Amino acid sequence: MTKSSETTTNPKTAALTGKTIKHLSKFVACLIGTTVMCLSAYAFTVDSLVPDSKIPATYKWFLLKEVPGPRIIFESGSNSHHAIDTQTLGDELGMTAINIADNAGYALEDKISRLEAFTRPGDVIVLPLEWSFYSREKLTDAYVESIFSETRDYYRTLSLPNRVKRALSLPPEIIISELKDSFSRPAQETESPSHELFGTALTLPSGHFARTASIGPGFGVAEQSCDDYILGKPNVRNKLKLGKNVKPAIARLKKLQARGVDIYFAWPVLAGDGCMSDPAYVRDFKGEIEHAVTEAGFEFLGTPSQSLYSQDMQDDTPYHLIAEGTNIHTQQMIGFLKGQGHSAAGEPLDIKTFARHRLLELELAEVAPLKQPALPLEEEIRMEDPDFRSHAEFTAGWWAFEPYGRWMRDNRAMLRVTLPAETPEEYVLRIQGITKSGRPERVNVSINGEVISSVMFGGSAPLLVPTTNLPKGVALSIFLSLPEAGTPQSPLESGENEDARSMTLLLQSLELTALGVSKSIASGVVESAPDQIVSAQEQEVMTPMATIINEPLVKAKSQTFSSVKFGKGWWDQEAFGRWMKDGEAVFKIDLADDQAGAETRRYTLILQGDFFMGRRQVVSLMIDGKEMGALKESGEGLLTASFEASSRAGAVSVKLRLSNPSERSPKALGISSDERALTYFLKSVALTSV
Repeated sequence: MTKSSETTTNPKTAALTGKTIKHLSKFVACLIGTTVMCLSAYAFTVDSLVPDSKIPATYKWFLLKEVPGPRIIFESGSNSHHAIDTQTLGDELGMTAINIADNAGYALEDKISRLEAFTRPGDVIVLPLEWSFYSREKLTDAYVESIFSETRDYYRTLSLPNRVKRALSLPPEIIISELKDSFSRPAQETESPSHELFGTALTLPSGHFARTASIGPGFGVAEQSCDDYILGKPNVRNKLKLGKNVKPAIARLKKLQARGVDIYFAWPVLAGDGCMSDPAYVRDFKGEIEHAVTEAGFEFLGTPSQSLYSQDMQDDTPYHLIAEGTNIHTQQMIGFLKGQGHSAAGEPLDIKTFARHRLLELELAEVAPLKQPALPLEEEIRMEDPDFRSHAEFTAGWWAFEPYGRWMRDNRAMLRVTLPAETPEEYVLRIQGITKSGRPERVNVSINGEVISSVMFGGSAPLLVPTTNLPKGVALSIFLSLPEAGTPQSPLESGENEDARSMTLLLQSLELTALGVSKSIASGVVESAPDQIVSAQEQEVMTPMATIINEPLVKAKSQTFSSVKFGKGWWDQEAFGRWMKDGEAVFKIDLADDQAGAETRRYTLILQGDFFMGRRQVVSLMIDGKEMGALKESGEGLLTASFEASSRAGAVSVKLRLSNPSERSPKALGISSDERALTYFLKSVALTSV
């Protein structure tokens, strides 16, 4: 009996089918594995490109993460940023109030994630969410694409699965662009990384902002009605429904409330003609929102009409109020919160003072091991020199580089430099600069945590840091502090100009140099002589010189002379010397009357001083009206010249002429309120005879 061909399996066919299935399974497994690997690599690349720093990307994040509680926290888009004066509200309620409202285009889910991460029991959250938060389900392109900059902290707050999901949503061109930027980004961006946050802390300490008067409608505002601007044309807004993400978000807030955080909803402010005039969304959409919120057990502070203001209160958009409207709405919110029992007898935190100290601490916490080229010997490195960036790192406490130097923000700052392995022990690190006050101020210098010196600094008094026993070939952490200074002020606060930055010291140059001969004449300061009379006609004053020399400046028979008479071209006497007014100045210096000596004698004139802003130039000399050529620069601010004169002359007239005087004042440069044009600062004069 034979078997039917239909029921008989060919062994070869079966074997072939099995192999095919096996190969196909391997292919599918490899395909799945490769896909998973590629997606994982993609997500990892995104994650590695998103900065992860202890210093927040924005000041709003700093307020939420760092300001101690309990706090009243306003969270939404920019309507609250402009509508609530948290400084006034906090003062009225006796509690610290912060405004972390940033952008209505950011994700509702992500805003709740950061509240979950950084609010604490006792905090009060007020949510005047814009209308779009209740309807928008998808992330906006601008929000997703800013993941590497201002929204990076939102990304970092997400759970790992949500970070992977967010990373995979980014288009490849965004990743490629960020990769290119990461390779070309200048290294100095990492120096003193919180200086922008520090600037905001000085001007908007609690996080709110309002203009005194309207700047006029922004782009796309004037061309459409208020309702069109807020939620689109009638065919769009009349079909608005509560987003599917809203109720889950409210449920998360309910869990946050159970942790001891009070939460209230509020209606966003709107200002302008025609706002909230369409009954379709005023009635139906508003009803859906209220139902979802109240069903979860939350309350609204006020009604939509209580958050509605007239056209004359509008700034650049219907969501932004001018200061007059902000004041009204703030007082209204104070009443709502008092009605809920949120009022205390305490003092709100001084956020500006807190931020000044905390931002420096965060910068110091970011300090990482550093490899940098060693400072060159006997070469002055100025702030505007492009090569300067590689020889010194301004780690914490500084504003950005400027043409004439780099300002300390406050009374503490740190920089790092590396000494070459072959640095001689007698060398010093010379730090030149000026103070905001224009007067020398005491500076404590610590290196690697050990106090090295406490000296006066500013203008004619540089910091001289001995290198003896300091480590060589490794980065040194140089910490500067001003122990006797008060709270620093900005030029804006002192009425000088519109610069709102607080400033203390301006560092202009660094130099690793030997202790020159100038160190032996440190006592040769031009001192004031209050008992001398100034002639209005000659503008002269006799100024005695201190004893200058402990050992001869020249190895020959030497005499020193002790009186100088200042003529035209000088400003008044200061504690450490005298400034030239412009490009020329005159003084007379006494000669010795030696009857036993020769009729003529050869003299060496030695000047010690500093050029304004460190701008060195050639100084020409005239003695009794006779051109003597240029003075020789001998280092450490010394200028020398030799000449012959009659020993019985009694005195010689000395005229100094600068080759390229830059007659600018500290005020013109935004450095201080000093309006005098300054060129050269004379600190000491010595005259020797051979």
